[in-house]
Amino acid sequence: MLPGLVAVFVGVGAGLYRWQIRPRATIRVLTVVAFITATTAFVVVAAASIGFLARSALLLALIEWCPVVPLHHEVGVVEGTVASVLFAAMLVRITRVIRNRRWAVAGTQGQRFQILDTEKPVAFAAPGKPGCVVVSNGLLGVLSPRERKVLFAHERAHLHYKHHRYLLVGAVAVAIVPPLGPLVDQLRLATEMEADEAAVRAMDGDREVVAVSIARAALATTDYAGTVAGFGGGSVPFRVSALLEDSQQARFAVAGVLAIAVAAIAGITASSVQVHHFVELAGHLCGR
Repeated sequence: MLPGLVAVFVGVGAGLYRWQIRPRATIRVLTVVAFITATTAFVVVAAASIGFLARSALLLALIEWCPVVPLHHEVGVVEGTVASVLFAAMLVRITRVIRNRRWAVAGTQGQRFQILDTEKPVAFAAPGKPGCVVVSNGLLGVLSPRERKVLFAHERAHLHYKHHRYLLVGAVAVAIVPPLGPLVDQLRLATEMEADEAAVRAMDGDREVVAVSIARAALATTDYAGTVAGFGGGSVPFRVSALLEDSQQARFAVAGVLAIAVAAIAGITASSVQVHHFVELAGHLCGR
């Protein structure tokens, strides 16, 4: 359990650190940390749950072909019960994330643009082929033609950079380890900032119009937040400030580089122990 707890603490701690590096690097680093942390926690809880359930004579009778798993066969009743409840909660939350993602892209395949007939301000990029920008009449009505151009450039950037993949990893990670919320919030903010910079380039470097557009669309929401990229996501004040201060000049800070190294080394070291256990467990289940 200890290596698993170390990996979780590393992931949660990474979310409390304000990453002072370029959005693209931030996206990749935080996605890796979230993936390592969530995978490690999932394996720990799953292994403990299986070890606990393997104590059941009824279960063993149903899988006589599988030898008794010795790795975690001494999981106590209290620990086993807690692990089983946590494992069930993880599966429920993961299922909810996948369902929301499926609903977000429903009806958008083969389309590049879709307007929702609602006054509610909605804007997001639905992944697929070729990828669809979904926006509501309510949001379009409050934006000028030039600001609408910013909106579409922003959402197309989300699709171009495939931010939905990173956000899906983040959403599943939070479903497995809820305390990773702050880390995934930073991941979401980084995707928005990268899309903001793409919109600036599409507007020939006019950072002010992009900042104004984001501020005017600050209330833009989506019922699928966290699984697909939007327009009003992340900290709007922070995004506006970064745009007006020319965030393209952001650089790797020494503290940021050190934080990356510590997070990567600690996370990979802790998770490697769990991967080793998982391989042994799989070998037992396969009758080796």
